[in-house]
Amino acid sequence: MDFWYTYIVLAEIYVLLGLSTNLLVGIVGIFSVSQAAVFGVGAYIVAAATMNDTLSFVPALLIASACGLALNVLVTLPSLRVSGDYFVVTSFGIQLLATAIFTNWTEGTGGANGLPGIPPPDIFGLAVTETRQFLVLSSVLLSLGCLAFWLAMRAPYGRLLRAIREDELAVAAAGKNILFAKVSAAALAGAFAGSAGGLYGSFLSFVDPSSFDLDASILLLTMVVVGGARTLTGSIIGPFVLLALPQLLALVDIPTTIAAASRQLIYGVLLIAFMLFRPQGLAGEKL
Repeated sequence: MDFWYTYIVLAEIYVLLGLSTNLLVGIVGIFSVSQAAVFGVGAYIVAAATMNDTLSFVPALLIASACGLALNVLVTLPSLRVSGDYFVVTSFGIQLLATAIFTNWTEGTGGANGLPGIPPPDIFGLAVTETRQFLVLSSVLLSLGCLAFWLAMRAPYGRLLRAIREDELAVAAAGKNILFAKVSAAALAGAFAGSAGGLYGSFLSFVDPSSFDLDASILLLTMVVVGGARTLTGSIIGPFVLLALPQLLALVDIPTTIAAASRQLIYGVLLIAFMLFRPQGLAGEKL
């Protein structure tokens, strides 16, 4: 039973990240590959604060969310001076810079060895030590995140973001503040990613740079595309499906000498098949 609880908790954490990535890539059209960096900042902030008894889990998570918000805004403001392929390259550079800091700042992040022994969350005096207890916590935070995403998309603000993606010049001609809309969307995405990072570190009791590198950012993009961009449902389905696939492939009886390579090959073929036969995602629209 703990296996299923663990799977659901991790999937819910990645759904929060999926909401973050979908908001930027799917809704606004800001093709960023640096969301894993914000994810990592949230994780390291909560880890450092709780390990040193500086703060308890709740205020540490709020600070991680605020720092994710601020970091995404700081990253977005200069990056909005470029667009298209140039923005992708800019966010790519930011992701590489963040990975280098996570790996080499030994005093703050533990370097390549990471930070082990992160204490479990303490919610107003109640220690969350069991996986099923953490499932309740992650489900509550995910529900809040989904509600915020849903309300934003149903409001005039959400229609403005979609209009910016379709025709930015027309929106500017209508007198709308495009810069504010993009930066506020990046801020909300950063808050989601920072919160997800704090949950992730506390749940696993360990963080290291490999969880927040470029591969992690690409995985987030893949989850959004497979689930379906521009929809709340797609942001939920994508993480659950992509986290389940490796577990299902582990059940396939393959000789141990070629197991790893074969499963990677099958995984890649399945992703290609998704894009060929369901390019709009399992529950969404085409990018």
